Amino acid sequence: MPENDRIRRNGKYMELTLPKHVNPELMPMIRQGLLSPEKVAILSELHSIVERFAGCLYTDEEAQKKILEKTGSLPDLITWGDYFQTEVASRYYLESEDSLRRIIDTIRFDLISSHLIFSGKPDHYKDKIRADVLFSKGIDSVLPNQNLESQHLEILLNYFENMEIGNKPLSLQDKAWYESFQIDEIAI
Repeated sequence: MPENDRIRRNGKYMELTLPKHVNPELMPMIRQGLLSPEKVAILSELHSIVERFAGCLYTDEEAQKKILEKTGSLPDLITWGDYFQTEVASRYYLESEDSLRRIIDTIRFDLISSHLIFSGKPDHYKDKIRADVLFSKGIDSVLPNQNLESQHLEILLNYFENMEIGNKPLSLQDKAWYESFQIDEIAI
């Protein structure tokens, strides 16, 4: 059920109906007019995309219990969809809807890539990626922008492990979307 809130426009209060999966952390930005309805819809879609891949919670149940005991309320960022949605909104709220869409598409591309690259791979493969990244970081201090591929692989590996991406199968919809993705036209 969509969440209802009130927003002030032209001196009048209007009821605001939010799409499903809009994190409460976004409400101040929505009230201030920093997120248009189109951007909110795109961010809601991002939440759904990330949730298709995440095999675990961003804030596990034990951590939620501790926060509830300490503060008396649950955190707003419980799922990985919550995390990505608020992170993208807070960083890119000034971007156009088209630019925000490209950012979301790039995240989707990376999540699918992470799934395809690391699912079923042995630990020594992942360890080699980590070693290559450490090596490239040493080189980068002398030669900036070298080995960006290994650094990007580390980001994808972090997604894979932290979000437990391999726990869910890749959907046919995402496979088809991935195969039709035009990196040079869409990715940022």
